[in-house]
Amino acid sequence: MKHLTAICTGTPDGYRIRVLAEDHDDLVDLVFDWDSFRPASAGHRLIEHGYMIRPDARTQDAVNGWREVPGQSGTWSAPVMPTNGGDPVTPPMLSERLVEAVVHWTEGRHDEAQEILADLARNGTPSLMYGVATGLAVIAKAALAKMQGLDADTAYWIILTSDGSRPEDIVPQPHLFAARFITAFANGDTATTLALYGAAFTAPDPELFSHCLEMLLAATGEAVRAATPGADR
Repeated sequence: MKHLTAICTGTPDGYRIRVLAEDHDDLVDLVFDWDSFRPASAGHRLIEHGYMIRPDARTQDAVNGWREVPGQSGTWSAPVMPTNGGDPVTPPMLSERLVEAVVHWTEGRHDEAQEILADLARNGTPSLMYGVATGLAVIAKAALAKMQGLDADTAYWIILTSDGSRPEDIVPQPHLFAARFITAFANGDTATTLALYGAAFTAPDPELFSHCLEMLLAATGEAVRAATPGADR
C-alpha cells in the first residue's frame, strides 16, 4: 500500500490541505476559507479527490484521524490511502461481484454469497473493503427505498427497535454495525460510515471486522428479498 500523508495547515485566508506522496510531491492541493480547522470536512474533501484517511488512524488520541503536528501550530496531519489505487479488483468488477453475492443471498445460497465476500477480503486492501461496504449499502438503500415507496434521495433514515430500547443495548455488534452503516450511508453521512468502518477494522477482536461485513451482506440481501415483488416477507 502506498504511504501517503495529508497535511492541513492554517493560512491567513483559511486552511490548505495537501496530500503528499512518499517523495513529498503534492498529489492534492486544496484551499478553503475556513475560520477554524474542520477535521470531518477535511476528511470529506479528501474523499471527493480520491483519498481517504486510513481506518487505523482513527484512534482515541486523534480527531477523525488527524493529529496536530508537533512544533507546527495550526498544522494537522493524517495518513491516507487512495480510494481506488492499486486494488486487484476494478470498480466495475467489484460491483458485479457484489450483485452476484446479493443475488446468491436472496436465493438462499448463503454459503456462496459469503464465499464471494471472503474472496474479496482475501485479495483486498482496506480501501477496497470500504468500497465493498459502501457498495452493499448502495444496494440496501435502493431496496429499502423501494420497499417503503420513498424517494431515496430525499428520505431521512433512523434506527428504531420494536420496544423503544436503545439499539446498542439489545443488538449484537455486527447487527448494529450493519444497521448503522446502511443508515449513515443512506443519509449521506460519510464521516459516520468511515468512523464505523474504522472502529470495526481496528477492533481488538480480530473476528469482528469480518462478522460486521458478513452481517452487512446479510442485511442487504434480506432488504433486496423483501423489496422483491412476491417475496416471502
